[in-house]
Amino acid sequence: MFKGALTPTIILAAYQSDAWSAQYSTLGYLIGVMAQLSLVTQPRAKFVQTMLVQVLMVCLATALAILASYCSVQARISSEGYTGPGTGGPGTSGEASRGAETSTYNSSASAVVGVWLFIEIYGVSAFRAHFPQYNLPSIQFAIVTNVALTYAPQFSTIAQAESLCLRLLSAVLSGFAVATGVSLLVFPLTSRHLLFNEMTNLITQLRAAVGANQAYLSSLENTDMFAAQRTNTAGERPPQSPEAQALQSKMKAVSAVQAKCATNLTFAVREVAFGKLGPDDLKQLHKLLQAISIPMVGLSCLSAIFERISEERGWDRANRFPHASRSDSLAHPEQGRLESINEWHELIGVLKEPFEGLTDVIDAGLLHCAITLQLSKEPGTPPKDRDDESRGDTPRPGDSNFGEYLSRRADQFLQSKQITLRVWCNLHDIQLPNDYFTERTQPIIELPAWMKDTASAERVRLRTQLTILLYVEFLLWKLARRTHDLVKYADDLKASGKLRRTRFVLPGYKRLRKWLFSAMHGQDASEHDLSEAAQVSLGQAYKRKKDPEHLPPKTQWERCSDVFRRSARIFGSSESLFAFRVATATLSIAVINLLHISQVFFTKERLFWAQIMASIAMVPSAGQSLRVFMLRIFGTAAAMVVAIAAYYIVDGKTAGILVLYFIFNLPGMFVMLRFPAIVAVGLISSITLTLILGYGLQVRKVGIQRAESNGQEYYPVYELAPIRLLTVMAGIFVAWIFSVFPYPITEHSQLRKNTANSLYLLANYYSTVNETTKIRLKRGGYFDESIKGSAAQKLAKARLKVLSKCNALLASMRTQTAFVKYDIPVGGSFPKERYQSITERAQSILNFMSLISIASTTFQDLHEGEDHARYEWVRNLRKLAKSADLSSHSVTTLLSLLSASLSNAQPLPPYLQTPDPHTLADKMDQLDPELLSVRHIAEPGYASFAVIQIASTCMIDDLKDLLEDVKELVGELDFSFQDLDTPLASRS
Repeated sequence: MFKGALTPTIILAAYQSDAWSAQYSTLGYLIGVMAQLSLVTQPRAKFVQTMLVQVLMVCLATALAILASYCSVQARISSEGYTGPGTGGPGTSGEASRGAETSTYNSSASAVVGVWLFIEIYGVSAFRAHFPQYNLPSIQFAIVTNVALTYAPQFSTIAQAESLCLRLLSAVLSGFAVATGVSLLVFPLTSRHLLFNEMTNLITQLRAAVGANQAYLSSLENTDMFAAQRTNTAGERPPQSPEAQALQSKMKAVSAVQAKCATNLTFAVREVAFGKLGPDDLKQLHKLLQAISIPMVGLSCLSAIFERISEERGWDRANRFPHASRSDSLAHPEQGRLESINEWHELIGVLKEPFEGLTDVIDAGLLHCAITLQLSKEPGTPPKDRDDESRGDTPRPGDSNFGEYLSRRADQFLQSKQITLRVWCNLHDIQLPNDYFTERTQPIIELPAWMKDTASAERVRLRTQLTILLYVEFLLWKLARRTHDLVKYADDLKASGKLRRTRFVLPGYKRLRKWLFSAMHGQDASEHDLSEAAQVSLGQAYKRKKDPEHLPPKTQWERCSDVFRRSARIFGSSESLFAFRVATATLSIAVINLLHISQVFFTKERLFWAQIMASIAMVPSAGQSLRVFMLRIFGTAAAMVVAIAAYYIVDGKTAGILVLYFIFNLPGMFVMLRFPAIVAVGLISSITLTLILGYGLQVRKVGIQRAESNGQEYYPVYELAPIRLLTVMAGIFVAWIFSVFPYPITEHSQLRKNTANSLYLLANYYSTVNETTKIRLKRGGYFDESIKGSAAQKLAKARLKVLSKCNALLASMRTQTAFVKYDIPVGGSFPKERYQSITERAQSILNFMSLISIASTTFQDLHEGEDHARYEWVRNLRKLAKSADLSSHSVTTLLSLLSASLSNAQPLPPYLQTPDPHTLADKMDQLDPELLSVRHIAEPGYASFAVIQIASTCMIDDLKDLLEDVKELVGELDFSFQDLDTPLASRS
């Protein structure tokens, strides 16, 4: 905030020197504007990258402006002959800058400049739409182009045009130079520093989420977990219990911090810095931290799983029975519900202690990572008079042997599963011998009646209960193992000596090559350098779409003529249409400068401010345009009031103006940094303040006569400020008009297309998860994703890449939904709630797909060693996987159909159905009824199967709701036939 306000203050103060005022003359305020648009508050790597692009764009804009001016001068000479250099006399716009005197009006020169203006604004707008990360450099390009071409039709010699363009370039680069100095020297901020701060915050949020999860699990001992959940106005269904709400809130905080970490990691790995960890270390730490959150997502879904069970069994969720006893359930109409509540109370009472013990160790493991990585200070050390015996044998976070302790506790928790299963069996009248889980040949036991009846509802209920119990235990154990992986990596970094010394860190050649590749292909907005994943063949969907009207070109003539078809696709793209709108809006204002009667008036009244706003204010949708319109108007109006106050409070004294200018710039910087959603308010207010007060200080320095030499009439500050507000309003209004004319590109259509894209990505992700699960199940340890360059690693990279894209798109959809309210309603209202429901369903489906992926890792870890009896169940499972297709492609097919229907606004095919959520378990029962019996509940991999079964069931439930939501939006084809003229009685 301080740096953002300091940069333009230095420039306005420097302009008070004779050297600066003589060099930049009437272009002094532009230096401050360009410095502010450089955003010196960015971290170093991001600032340097942006600055490189800004310099290239500004130099390109200057070169094109000189070319346009040359064409203009030649057109003038062709129409009226050479009349000598301009003098800046009556009928002209004066002296644009020193040595750039203008001439009288010439229609040919104006026409040529109008064409060039349209071409340049069209080109930079298409570039801005295709590469959103280069928005600021594109804005600076547009500013230089508009200012230079405002005076271009009035030059009679190329020397005068070059003088203006070069002085304009000098002013812009001077602003960049000051901004670079402030960014690198004044409170320098690195991307690595931000990344470490966010990692510290992420560890803190993960610890809070782990604690909230334990609080929720403990609350199940005395609450009704099947009670109703109310739907709020946002279309969400928050858990009713305060513990569940707290867990959901913590997980949202974890997701927000993860997004910030991913953004900062993009530039941290490319940064040249003095540090302890290299780029690969940072990426691995981020990957391990991200892996910890996936089991936490699964645990946070437990309340939703109970809700689904209640809905499936038709229980009245409006009633609550938190303290019902077993005797109460005997005569109750919802006997099964009361029995389930009491059984869960007893189970949680037994499992509460081991759950709490493992949770405490996980929390300590996260703290150990923060201490070892020097992200947090070690907790208070014991007093000196306390000997080591008082501490016992338990290692503390920060100790060298803490990783071994965490691994040992995780293994103990896994072994204690037998106690849990024995408790569950005793609860349901299954008597197990003492050595039942330890003997290789398990004795035959007497099964209760409910277990023998495979079609009974009681068997389904208790089997679901056991599956959920194993689900929770597996995810807690997986969370401990993922935490141990992070602890082990942190300890390895410490043992290698990397954390003891600071070294010079340079990004490698390969990383720089990837950066250039991503910069040229518009992929710089997200880090995830997974370009190698493109080597994995994922089917025709990842290749260029086929043309149903043309075969691939074969002959030389077909290849040459195919270029024309490609150019038609380029000019018909959404980026091209957006650029055409921007260029047309800009030219509709610039035409005032191209007419004889109004050319001098255009410069005199500073209408090029409106022209600039029309070039940079338009966004691809009408909803955002209206929102930005209101924000910019508010920011400009606020800056107008502040500028007048700052100027006249100190009676126009230069020193007082500079001090107040710096102070009043701070709120604008605060808004930009603290509230990214309304960054337009902070940016436009700061720039407006610079324009108004910069002009006032410029007039005080060079005098009124010199200030009017560029054709712009002098106005005192209290008149100039409202003029600035009116020109901004005019420019943004014109931009908004062309956002809705000839037809609006609304948030509605963009949200619909993005929703379709998200469903398409879900189909892609499920296909990779499906293949990964199937290969892990069949090949086990032979499918090692850690082998560099292997097919397994390529598939893993492809899976993570699609997951990252899907998460980013869903987050963008939530932001777009917030803009819908700014659209002007025409016709029926927009089904906002339906799209919100689809977004939440898609996010839930994505989470459960991720759970299937991590659950299947257990099959990969289990090798067939010497203990053949121990892994007999896994071997049998793999044999069945080879003889039967345990994975279904119907989910991929259905998601693809939903995506295509939404994208093309076409009705769905008739009779679409979701796959059976119990297909996997049913197939296993049909192939081997003993495979999922109680005899194998302690086998390695059984818990993984339970997680996959629950995740698949919940995913299919969400898919059913998703299908209904899409069906409500696009409809369904109906080929049925009914004779409506036949009476109802005869029809029956």
